Amino acid sequence: MIATQSQTSSRILSATKAVSDETRIRILHILSSGAFSVNEVVEILGMGQSRISRHLKILTDAGIIQNRKEGSLVYSYLPESGQSSTRFSEELAQFILSYKEDLPYRERDQRMVASILEKRERKTNRFFDTVAENWESVQDEQIQARAYRDWVLQELPNNQTELVDLGCGPGLLIPYLLPKAKHITGIDASSKMIETAKKSFGNNSSVQFLNGHLENLPLSDEACDSVVASMVLHHISHPPTVLQEVFRILKPGGVFCIVDLEKHNQEYMRDSFLDLWLGFEQELLESWITNAGFSIEISKKVKTDSFFKILQIKATKKEDSYVHSH
Repeated sequence: MIATQSQTSSRILSATKAVSDETRIRILHILSSGAFSVNEVVEILGMGQSRISRHLKILTDAGIIQNRKEGSLVYSYLPESGQSSTRFSEELAQFILSYKEDLPYRERDQRMVASILEKRERKTNRFFDTVAENWESVQDEQIQARAYRDWVLQELPNNQTELVDLGCGPGLLIPYLLPKAKHITGIDASSKMIETAKKSFGNNSSVQFLNGHLENLPLSDEACDSVVASMVLHHISHPPTVLQEVFRILKPGGVFCIVDLEKHNQEYMRDSFLDLWLGFEQELLESWITNAGFSIEISKKVKTDSFFKILQIKATKKEDSYVHSH
């Protein structure tokens, strides 16, 4: 008991020391917007890499932030609720961030964070705009859609009113989804992908396509019966934000089907396909989904014909759930 108290005291002291520095408080504020690499934090703060690395190490050692390796890059991030090494570290970080408006250099840092996120998105959108017309063959080089399409169709309910396809691309999944719902909305951040999709389905009154950010979906609260996100989350800077948005637009009892890559080390996927995440660890993805308010019904790993494994997760929005309008 005494040893445990001593360890707890040591952690509390370590955590409070870690946040007693202006730069480290600024780093907390930056990471509240998502995960960032060392080089991105350097760019945001305009400081030397060795200095930033030292600050990140102090915060990491204190259990306030965590790191994940994506190939050759390391990203720092604030752990989700319940995932900090100590409850004190988590509560301390949240307490500081509750005073976000008063933090040093807040407006400047927010502008720089927005600039980094926009840079990521422009780069990704340029890639998808370029490959929109040939996306099926480009995608099939890595994982053929049939590896997960049948599972998605099997798990989606029949006779729905509104179904949403997130990151719909040129609409390759839409013909298979049409028998499931009276109306389908496809949403994608790439204007070229949406333009290509509209060429294929423009005259179909059962389908609409919207160009929009998945982190801020252009749909009202509880607007749909089910949502599909197939091979899209690994292109998103901060997937938990998208999951929260899906929770918002789903009706209580609504179904959310996710298919994505399991964690891998194929660095070329970042260079060739602008993947921001080299897949996901199953536990991490599950924790994001449950923290967003969903109940997980199915979660499994599936081998494919290629090197990659995929994660298939079916979640539901609890019947008694509700959201506040923005």
